[in-house]
Amino acid sequence: MASITSHIERLRDKPHHIRKRIAFWSSFTVTAIIAIFWLASFSIGGGSGATAVIGTSRKAQSPTQSLVAGAGILFDDIKHLIFGSRKVEYNEIQVSPGK
Repeated sequence: MASITSHIERLRDKPHHIRKRIAFWSSFTVTAIIAIFWLASFSIGGGSGATAVIGTSRKAQSPTQSLVAGAGILFDDIKHLIFGSRKVEYNEIQVSPGK
């Protein structure tokens, strides 16, 4: 516990602009960690409800539903970008000359 107190005291001795920079990056890091866990939580329920709206019908019924569905798809894509991409399979195609 003494190390945390001594660290805070050392921060208080730094110039104001340095303290502001440290505060900004600390808060940015904490916010980024929370956002990552929040995005990851969409996979817990088997997908977001917004994705299900698009999956069941191709036509959104209102602008609000369309916006929510788009946001759900965006978050799903970001989640796959961060936590692993979708599996892509490649098949060989053989071309033979015709008769």
